[in-house]
Amino acid sequence: MTNKVAVITGGSSGIGLSIVQNLTAQGYKAISWDINPPKENVPYIKCDVTSEEAVKTALEQTTKEFGAPSILINNCGLQFLSPVDEFPIEKWNQLISILLTGTFLCSKHLIPGMKKNGWGRIINVSSIHGKVASPYKAAYVAAKHGVLGLSKVMALELGEFNITVNSICPGFVDTPLMRQQLSKQAELNKMSEDEVATEIMLKPACIKKFTTTEQVAGMVNYFMSDAASTITGEAFSMSGGWGMGQ
Repeated sequence: MTNKVAVITGGSSGIGLSIVQNLTAQGYKAISWDINPPKENVPYIKCDVTSEEAVKTALEQTTKEFGAPSILINNCGLQFLSPVDEFPIEKWNQLISILLTGTFLCSKHLIPGMKKNGWGRIINVSSIHGKVASPYKAAYVAAKHGVLGLSKVMALELGEFNITVNSICPGFVDTPLMRQQLSKQAELNKMSEDEVATEIMLKPACIKKFTTTEQVAGMVNYFMSDAASTITGEAFSMSGGWGMGQ
């Protein structure tokens, strides 16, 4: 590794913020790229990951202020629930743009610097919904499946440059975004939020509790370590054994 500069998209809250804080504590220069400023005091550059020009500008600013990034954690998250036949096209386009196109654009523009350095780590925060489906989540499930496919392509292309590309597939992580889902699921299924948590969200899991943001940050640490230097193109589930107990 020639530097310790890491970009974390969606790093202003939830999983992303935990990753930024974790890496900062270990001595990395961890910068949040987000459309919203963080409530915590962490390095932040405003970036709309769906805009190629915005990504290029954020990279220029990051490189100028902190150095060329050799680590990218694509983490931006968004959710919208609706039956397929009622799914608004603008919401479909929004989720695909943020979750999938944003992952592509950030990777596209950070890869050249990693190649030049001869080392890089790209870690994509996908979801267990990159492997399985749930009702009302057409755009999210489609995008997260796409992230896993994109990750495999990049892993094939970048191995010779000492750049690994892996995905993390969490189940339900206790974040503000998840809590919003809980409320919407309760509305759609005509259940209480507690019933949604136990009968829908955690029912397919063997371990009946939500994953924490700190646990996801810990998996990021592993992928960045020497112990994971020959692991690439993989998608690691952190879902409490989703589906195995059914």
